Amino acid sequence: MVVPIFKSQYSLGKSILNLSNEDNKDKVCPDSIINICKQNKLKEFCLVDDSMTGFAEAYKNADDNDLFLVYGLRLTFCEDISIKNEESLSTNCKYIIFIKNTEGHQDLIKIHDVATKDGFYYQPRMDFKILKKLWTKNLMLCVPFYDSFIHKNVLEGKSCIPEFDFIKNVNFLIEDNNLPFDDLLKQSVEEFTQTSKGYNTVDAQSIYYKDKKDFKAYLTFRCINKRTTLNKPNLEHMCSDTFCFESWKEKNEKS
Repeated sequence: MVVPIFKSQYSLGKSILNLSNEDNKDKVCPDSIINICKQNKLKEFCLVDDSMTGFAEAYKNADDNDLFLVYGLRLTFCEDISIKNEESLSTNCKYIIFIKNTEGHQDLIKIHDVATKDGFYYQPRMDFKILKKLWTKNLMLCVPFYDSFIHKNVLEGKSCIPEFDFIKNVNFLIEDNNLPFDDLLKQSVEEFTQTSKGYNTVDAQSIYYKDKKDFKAYLTFRCINKRTTLNKPNLEHMCSDTFCFESWKEKNEKS
């Protein structure tokens, strides 16, 4: 099964989905992740955002609708958060930290606070030396398909070094969104994960909008936030309309 990975409007400029608990069938408004789950009889959903701002709303509205929330924070990692210069940007890549329980939420807040206060350089940042001190059994580390250390090293020639040997199990997401480099990236992920029994791969689908027909609205939204135009959006990973719930449904019907 392909795991749906939702992103909400709390990841600023990245998604047009919200976490509303209201039924807006007769209104022209953004689609709600909660409503998508209810309409498609999902019992749980995975939410990965770039900040923790929306956690309270997600948790409350999921609980009100008998949905189980799997929550993760997508965070920038670098070699050393104390180094704040342009050269340090070459070591930036993304990881996802999931919480396993209530205690995990408190542990993730501590990590987020350090990344925001001590590591901030254009954006919150964390490094593995500090993560090792803050890591607990209540958390789970996941490597996203896009913008991971593998993605940055293989496709952009950067030098992002993974230092998560202190974590027993690490999950690597694999996606297929018909992007030109998806096959190469998938091959690189599979080669890396074969080096350890503690590395697992998970088929996933990033979801930023509901249906393929919403792609133009989503792209317009991204352009407004990026201050670009539809004629020249200058956005990464945006040559495909498959980052949506409709694509996830199609893949699971085939499997």
